[in-house]
Amino acid sequence: MSPTAENPPPRQSSRAIVSPRALVGLCAAIVVVAAVVRLWVAAAGWFYWDDLILHSLAAGYSRPSPEFLLTDHDGHLMPGGMALVWIAAHFAPLDFRLPLAQIVVLQLLAGAAYARMLWVLLRGRPVLLVPLVAGLAIPLGLTAATWWAAALNVLPLSAALAWAVSSMVLLARTGHRRHAVEATLATVLGLLFVEKALIIPVVAATVLLAGWWTAGGGRAEILDLWRRTRVAWAAQAVIVVVWAGVFVVVVGRLGGRGSFGEAEGTRPGFVDLVAHTYRLAVVPALGGGPWRWDRWHPGPPMADPPVAAVAVGVLACAAVLTWSLLTRRRTGAIWLVAALYPLISVVLVAAGRAGPDTAAEIVQTLRYHAELPVILGAAAALALAAPRRTAAPTHTVVGVLALIALLASSVVSTVTFRQVWSEQPSRDYVQPLVETLRDRPEPMLDQDVPFEVLHPVTAPAHRLSTLITGVPGMPEVGTWTPEPVLVDALGALHPAEVAFGRTLPQGPEPACGHRVGPDGARLELDDPLLERDWVVQLNVFADADGLLALGFDQGEETVAPVRAGLGTVFVRVEGGGTGLTVSPRGGVTEMCVGSGPVGVLVPR
Repeated sequence: MSPTAENPPPRQSSRAIVSPRALVGLCAAIVVVAAVVRLWVAAAGWFYWDDLILHSLAAGYSRPSPEFLLTDHDGHLMPGGMALVWIAAHFAPLDFRLPLAQIVVLQLLAGAAYARMLWVLLRGRPVLLVPLVAGLAIPLGLTAATWWAAALNVLPLSAALAWAVSSMVLLARTGHRRHAVEATLATVLGLLFVEKALIIPVVAATVLLAGWWTAGGGRAEILDLWRRTRVAWAAQAVIVVVWAGVFVVVVGRLGGRGSFGEAEGTRPGFVDLVAHTYRLAVVPALGGGPWRWDRWHPGPPMADPPVAAVAVGVLACAAVLTWSLLTRRRTGAIWLVAALYPLISVVLVAAGRAGPDTAAEIVQTLRYHAELPVILGAAAALALAAPRRTAAPTHTVVGVLALIALLASSVVSTVTFRQVWSEQPSRDYVQPLVETLRDRPEPMLDQDVPFEVLHPVTAPAHRLSTLITGVPGMPEVGTWTPEPVLVDALGALHPAEVAFGRTLPQGPEPACGHRVGPDGARLELDDPLLERDWVVQLNVFADADGLLALGFDQGEETVAPVRAGLGTVFVRVEGGGTGLTVSPRGGVTEMCVGSGPVGVLVPR
C-alpha cells in the first residue's frame, strides 16, 4: 500500500541522525548500564527467604535429578531456575557472588531481548531509545532483578516474552519458519522458569492484532496474518497444553501453602488488591516512583509512595496517553489493554498467594508486575509506529525533558530501595555464624534460625541444620552434643544449659541412680510432658563406648553416642508423656543414669 497524506511514511531524516551500527551500540550500552545499576543494588543485599529455602533444598541433592528439578516450590514449577540454584548451592554454597553473576547474566539477556523487540516493532528507528531507556529505568523490575529467587522467575519470563513477541512479528512480516521456531523455543524456555510464561502466546497474539488494528487492516490482512503465523500458533498451543498438564500433575494448585480452603475469608479482597496495585504500585512506578520504601522484616521492600509520587505517576500516564491519542491514530485500545494487564497478576495473587497472614500490601513489593515494562514497551512501540494524525506536531524537546525527569525520579527510587534492601538479617546471622562454626569441632544441637531470617512456617528450612546443608567445614548439627550452645541473631555462639521443666529423679541404687541393663529401662519423670521438642541432660556412666537410645512415651527414639565412664550428653528428643525409656546400643551393655533436667536450652 502506497503512503498517503493520511498515512505518511516515517521521516527519513531521523534515520540519518544515527547509523544502524551506532544505534545498536547505543542499545547495547543502555542494556549494560541498566544491568550494572541493578547489580549494584543486588550486591547490597544477600540471600533472602526463598533464596535460603531453595539453596538448602538444592544442597540436599547430589545431582540435579528430575525429582529435584520438578520440585513444587511454593506453587511454582521452575526446573530451569532449580538448575541454576543447584549450580550455586554446589559450586559456591552460601556464597552470594555466584547468584549475583546469575542475576546480571539474566538481566543482560532480558534487556537484550527487550531491545530486540523494540527494534523489530519500530524497524530500527532511533526513537526506540525512548521506550528502551524508560522500560529499563522504571522501578517496576527492581525487586525481581535484585532478589535472587524472584530473578530466577521474572527475568527469564521477561526475556522469553520480549523474544517471542519480536519473533512472531518477524514471522508475520516474512513468513520465515525460523521465526516460528524461535517464538516456540522462547515460550518453552520461559515455562522452564515460571508457569506465568503461559501468557506469552497471548501477549504475542495481542501485539500482532494491535499492529493490524493501528495500521487499519481489513479482512484480507488478518487472513494473511493467520496464514503466515498459524504453524507457530499450533506449536505453541501444543506446548501450552502439555505444560499445563505437567503443572497440574506435579503441582496441582496455584500459589503457596494452604492457598485455598483454609485461607477462605482471610485473604485480602479483590478490590483492595486492585486499589493497592494501581494506586500504590504500578502508577507511581510509571513516574519513576515510589521514591520511598517500607519494609516489615522479614518481608521484602514495599512501595510506600507519598502523594506527590502518585500524582507524578498519574501525570506521566496522562501525558503519554494524551500524546498518543492526539498524534497517533487508533492507539486508545492499545493503552486500554496495557492498563488492564496488571489485573492478571492481581487475579493470580487473589487466587493463589493469599493466606491467613496475607495483606493487600503484598502487591506493593512490585515483583508480581516485574514483566510489565515489556508490555508497556510493546504498547509504546506500537503507538510510535502507528500512523500519524494529519499535521500532528512533534515535541522532541519536551519528550527529552520528560525522559530526563523520569530518569531522575527512577534514580531516587533506586537509591532508596538499595538502602532498604541492604538491611539483611540473614546476612548478619549466617556469615559470622559460618565463620565461627568452621572452628568448632564439637557437634551442636539443632535449633531454629531467628524469626527475622526464616519463619517456622518454612519448616524444615528454618532449622540450622538445613540452612548450612552442603557448606564445607561445618560441625555436625543434629540431636546431641556434649557442649550445648545457642546462636543469637548476629551468629554468635553462647554457652547454654537446660532450663528445668521436668526432672529425671535420682534413682534408687546408691552410687548409680537408675541401673539400665541390655534390655533398657523406662524411667519415670517427676511430672508429665506435653509433646514437643525437649532437651534431655543425661548424666550417664557407661561400661563401654557405644550408643544409647532415648524416647518418651509418645514420640520416636533418638540415638546418641556415649563414651566409657562418667559423662554428660545433651540430647534433643521429640515427644511427651510421663516417662523416658533409655536403651543401651552399639557396644554398651549396661549403664547408670543419674538425675538430670528435661526442658529447653537457655543461655548460661
